[in-house]
Amino acid sequence: MRKPIGAPCPLGFILTFLTLEDRLPAGVPLSVAALPESPDENRGAPSKPNAPRRAFRYFGAVEMVRGYSFTASLLLGVCLAGLARSAAAQNSTTSTSAAKPSLAAALARLKVPPDWFDSVKVSYDTTKPWKDARLEVRRLLGLGGASAREAIKITYIYKQKNDIGNGHEYPMYLFMGGEYAWAIPEYVKFLAATQDEDTHSRLCLAACYRHFGEYAKAIEVLSVAMARLPGPPWRIAREADVHDVLGDVFADMGDLAQARQHYEKAVALYPTSNQPFGRQELHRRAAKVQAKIDLLDRRAIESGQLRDGIFTGKSLGYNGDVEVTVTIKSGKIADIQVKHEEKIDLGATVVIPERIIAKQSLKVDGISGATVTYDALVDAAFQALKKAGLK
Repeated sequence: MRKPIGAPCPLGFILTFLTLEDRLPAGVPLSVAALPESPDENRGAPSKPNAPRRAFRYFGAVEMVRGYSFTASLLLGVCLAGLARSAAAQNSTTSTSAAKPSLAAALARLKVPPDWFDSVKVSYDTTKPWKDARLEVRRLLGLGGASAREAIKITYIYKQKNDIGNGHEYPMYLFMGGEYAWAIPEYVKFLAATQDEDTHSRLCLAACYRHFGEYAKAIEVLSVAMARLPGPPWRIAREADVHDVLGDVFADMGDLAQARQHYEKAVALYPTSNQPFGRQELHRRAAKVQAKIDLLDRRAIESGQLRDGIFTGKSLGYNGDVEVTVTIKSGKIADIQVKHEEKIDLGATVVIPERIIAKQSLKVDGISGATVTYDALVDAAFQALKKAGLK
């Protein structure tokens, strides 16, 4: 009996089938993943939000043109449509964290440039070329607060001058500056205009949708990223990254089985990457994802289960090690101190420890735009708590 579109299907099997080298013509990239730490390495293709059925037609038509197996494309389309519908259903019925803000309301309020624009003073000389200005933008984003708005205004000015490279940094800095509703339509326009592989932009767009609880749209964007990966030598690492982010989305939705499946795929892929640099950190990236698997079933830290004392843990962040020191008193987390070299963390190194203490849990909301830092903080805290007796 034929399985209807929208019914569950084994995505892991389909993706494994699609990513086998011998299924593809020579030189045709197919794999999955983007390296959030390297946003400049590859660009992307259009995504069509909120359209599970169109996703089916997109994969069936486009992949045939690119030389992919029609059978594989058909199977993937059926599977992705089912996942998108499943996510849409869970959007309205599942709540694993605090209520998400409304994307529709945020877009309705969106004004470009925003009302605060004229009140933000720019001290940087915007006659300088973008290759110099982008360094100032990153510096300001690292400072956060009002400085982040100055960074966004500078980026907008250069966008209006059409002096902003190929344009991928415009939505990226909006995203990193916390302007998620503004970033979404800009990412959609950018991805629609480029024909290159850009898994990083799709990961950022998916993170924006996840911020608003738009899980079906996030999965659809990540599914396109899965089908449009760069070729070697970054293919395997990109695939691992997308599986990692898919795991985050499904974990947010409360679908722990799907989250575990994608996390396990990422753990298996990272050590096998043949990327030209950064290979010495691959085992640590895999360990961070493994920590997510270990944490899937941990919703809170039970009082009295931890030994009193001071314990430390360490994990790989965006710009180096993130070291967390946890103080346990009366079996509860009393204090968390962080040592780090993160440059653009959007306040995560302060906010995330506060949330962990308040909830007495490692299952706390992250900060869109600072996912790598968030993962490092939670993983380092987890390592510290295991020394305190967390089982």
